[in-house]
Amino acid sequence: MESTPPRLERKKLSDQIIEDLVDRIARGELKPGDKLPPEPQLMEQFGVGRSSIREAVGALEILGLLSVRPGQGTRITEASEIPRSAGLSLMTLRREKIRELVEARMELERAIARFAAERATDKDIAEIKKQHKRLIQAKKKNSKLIEADLEFHKAIATACHNDILIRFFWELHQPMRRWMEQKAKYDWGFSHVEEEHNAIIKAIETHEIQAAQEAMHAHIETAGAKLIAAMEGTDIDTPK
Repeated sequence: MESTPPRLERKKLSDQIIEDLVDRIARGELKPGDKLPPEPQLMEQFGVGRSSIREAVGALEILGLLSVRPGQGTRITEASEIPRSAGLSLMTLRREKIRELVEARMELERAIARFAAERATDKDIAEIKKQHKRLIQAKKKNSKLIEADLEFHKAIATACHNDILIRFFWELHQPMRRWMEQKAKYDWGFSHVEEEHNAIIKAIETHEIQAAQEAMHAHIETAGAKLIAAMEGTDIDTPK
């Protein structure tokens, strides 16, 4: 009896673009500092629509291979070198780079939460609560969720009253936005955000330093683990 050949899944257009760009970086065709062509030119080059280009660029920015700066275009990052002989698969690359982002963000925002719990003024706490309420309303309307989530974390960063940490936060601002854009595609994306943010707010408002760090750590760790699983295609939830 002849066996039935396995069904081959058709790759998303954005994944094909990602693989092509990663391969070109590995071969040295694209070098650190090189600027990608404008979006319309990429659309013509790959024969795809704007959404596929933006999804690919967003994923590669999360992976740390591209840097997107308003007014400066999209460039290959200095940390984007991939050994040609490493045999590094896209899945492995995603897992490693996303894990690095999760680790960096977790440690940075834990430190921010610690100092916010220690130093937040009444005005800071009022702003954090204001942005949290904005997020709850955005969630109900399913509109402008990402902006509201970013503003919530920005308010906490401001409350830490450490200019260096705030500067580091802004360095991660664009990758964080891409992170949120990716997780927004899944049912789990913002499912527990209200409860997790409430725990962070309570700890900062009561100036419980350890609790603030733990609440922020749990919030980012949970989302990060699910994001890694989702981008590897092993998550249990179905994309929206």
